[in-house]
Amino acid sequence: MNKRALLFRARVSNPLNTNWQRRVLVSSGYIELGMLDDATLALDEIAPADQTRIEVLGARLALYMAARKWRLAAALASHLVKVMPGNPSWWTQLAYAVRRSETIEKAEAILLEARVIHPRNVIIMLNLASYASVTGRTAEAKIRLRHAIDLGEGVRRLALDVEDLRPLWDWIGGLE
Repeated sequence: MNKRALLFRARVSNPLNTNWQRRVLVSSGYIELGMLDDATLALDEIAPADQTRIEVLGARLALYMAARKWRLAAALASHLVKVMPGNPSWWTQLAYAVRRSETIEKAEAILLEARVIHPRNVIIMLNLASYASVTGRTAEAKIRLRHAIDLGEGVRRLALDVEDLRPLWDWIGGLE
């Protein structure tokens, strides 16, 4: 292959060389800055053929979550869970949106299903502990939280920042 062909090939394989990738990155930046209208515009500028890419849908989900559009977020996260059940992030985002748009019981049911697929996911276990705590099931919350702590370093410290786990903070503080 000649030098010119290699240079062309390198430009084509640049991961940010497509419009949809740049728009997703721009949208992410706007979300971080709290500029949600600009993030929406960035995503809306993506070609219709690229709107259904997982990366674009994920960016749109992040926008809905940041904008607290819980029903839209739940609908999109539900689609992403069906398309990619192996991604635990879609499950936790679905549960988060459902908790806010519907009920904590429905959110918990989602994460119980997710736990079957992702039994070693710390975030899923931590959220299940939170849901048990918020609904007054302290003993169950402790069991779930202990499991999450056993799965990952730093979870105990993280749990001390989770407001839903406030009733367990003294207990958490005494754990080794």
